Amino acid sequence: MQEPLYKRILHALVSEIRDGALLPGDRVMENRIANRFGVSRAPARKALAELESCGLITSLAAPARGFSVHRDAAQRAAALAAPTDNPFTTQTAPSWQRIYGEVEDALTQRIAFGGWRLTETGIARHFEVSRTVARDVLARLQAHGLVVNEGKGWIAPELSQSRVRDLYELRAILEPEALKNVSAHLPQHPIDRMIDDLQNVAGTGVDGQVLDKFEVDLHVDLLQPCSNRALHKAMTEAQSLLLAHKFFYQYNAGLYPVEPFLEEHLLVLDPLRKGAVSEACDQLRRHLLHSSDRADARIAALRKTFVNPPLAYIEPLA
Repeated sequence: MQEPLYKRILHALVSEIRDGALLPGDRVMENRIANRFGVSRAPARKALAELESCGLITSLAAPARGFSVHRDAAQRAAALAAPTDNPFTTQTAPSWQRIYGEVEDALTQRIAFGGWRLTETGIARHFEVSRTVARDVLARLQAHGLVVNEGKGWIAPELSQSRVRDLYELRAILEPEALKNVSAHLPQHPIDRMIDDLQNVAGTGVDGQVLDKFEVDLHVDLLQPCSNRALHKAMTEAQSLLLAHKFFYQYNAGLYPVEPFLEEHLLVLDPLRKGAVSEACDQLRRHLLHSSDRADARIAALRKTFVNPPLAYIEPLA
């Protein structure tokens, strides 16, 4: 398991004192540590208390605030510094990035079973991060269509039959237009590679990870160069189903003996390789409209077999 946040901060600070990034007499303050690592003040406070107990920093006398690095801190830090599996460093990834994947996975596992409410405070408290970091996570979930904010807080809508149908119908409008936009600039190699990959598994059972890869190939990577940014943004927001399918495929990849969408992808890519863009767009539109019923079937199968444990920062809607 990953170490608590305060210990990861502690490891980073001890290493910086040892390596001379923090020098004797340097001032260390709780709020600056919290802001730097994108955490709440509680883990920052605990890390500094540990540093003080180890004799690496000393509390400044009033009216000064914070701590000062002890004159012998580097020598002491050399004896105390320990490796950690996931340390913070001065080049740490953005704070939202460290927790985003976990929150996204938690939502995609639950929206097939109902609607959910999230709060900045709940996320911040659970992950021991600042509310600013929690807000960044929610904004990115919104950009991927997983949550909405309509003035009553952050809501992750249930993947009901009507919502699934609406999303696929919207994608059937947007993605063919994006394909038309990128078609003139698509290199031949990735199209050939996608076709070869699909043909190599034709008529066979495919595991969930491979199914998800095929979905990303066609619907994300191929359309990524779309130069119409408004179209690209709308398309991305409508693709929350792709994120949910990543979870679905883990648990019911074998729902169909041969996954139907594989042949449908080939029907899009074959004319695209030949330059028949209009036919490729028509096939993509048909594929997306046909996919709605299959998504409903996957959701129904999951509801019979999968149970989600409760999470403190995700509340079911009444």
